[in-house]
Amino acid sequence: MDDLYQQQIIDRYKNPKNFGKIDGGIEVEEVNALCGDKIKISLKINKGVIVDAKFIGCGCAISTAATDILMDLIKGKKIDEVINMSGSLIEKEMGIELTSVRKRCAYIGLEAIKKIKDSLKK
Repeated sequence: MDDLYQQQIIDRYKNPKNFGKIDGGIEVEEVNALCGDKIKISLKINKGVIVDAKFIGCGCAISTAATDILMDLIKGKKIDEVINMSGSLIEKEMGIELTSVRKRCAYIGLEAIKKIKDSLKK
């Protein structure tokens, strides 16, 4: 099974399904200073529900694949629910156990989304 999950990560890294930008969307960004990963997420929110989610950026296979998986997970969910999500959900969806350093890579997209509270107040 590990090979299957590793293949999913490689596929999502090379061909992310949710790569791009949403014109007029709310944007949030996060940088992992330890390794240089940088992710910018665009969200389209309607009545408190995420109707579309995309990302751009550069990073390692883990950060790119995890953010791509996260975009699938959050579509159709209320923004409040997503802000309170645990990074362990992403790790579970990836199907691999990560070291504490790699968790920071995997959770970068979620950390960016948690900044959305500030953007919504403006």
